[in-house]
Amino acid sequence: MEDIVLHGEGNFDLVAELDLFAQHFTVPLRAARHHQVLITDKTPANVLALAGLVLDPTEPGTAAVLAAAEAMCRAWMPVAYDAIVYCRDRYDQKAGGDRMREKVLNIQDESDSAIYEACRATGVPMLEMPTGLTVAERVQWTVQRVGDMGLIAT
Repeated sequence: MEDIVLHGEGNFDLVAELDLFAQHFTVPLRAARHHQVLITDKTPANVLALAGLVLDPTEPGTAAVLAAAEAMCRAWMPVAYDAIVYCRDRYDQKAGGDRMREKVLNIQDESDSAIYEACRATGVPMLEMPTGLTVAERVQWTVQRVGDMGLIAT
């Protein structure tokens, strides 16, 4: 994915998206073993939604793999996630944004809808963060909600 996004080598393809999808299972699993609460910036459902936008579903195997990934999200995420904190803020690349998002900035509105629906479809409770918060306010908002759920002492 770094080669595609940061170095402009290649395009989004099924192999790259499947690798990214798998990482969003394995990396949090390893990290969660040593922590009471783990907050990540994406879920497997986020990756699935974006893959659905950037991949050509008529390419051989793509539709079947995306369907299997969706089934995996619906089966695994309610087991592994207590909640999804959903943030709708837009990224402004001119303000020193995230270079990993450069290739998908032009589909932010479409991405937001697809990601929201993919997360909602997992059945995991969603906490919708208000837009326009500073980073410190986002942290405070999230800690308060996670604490209200009884997952951490606030």
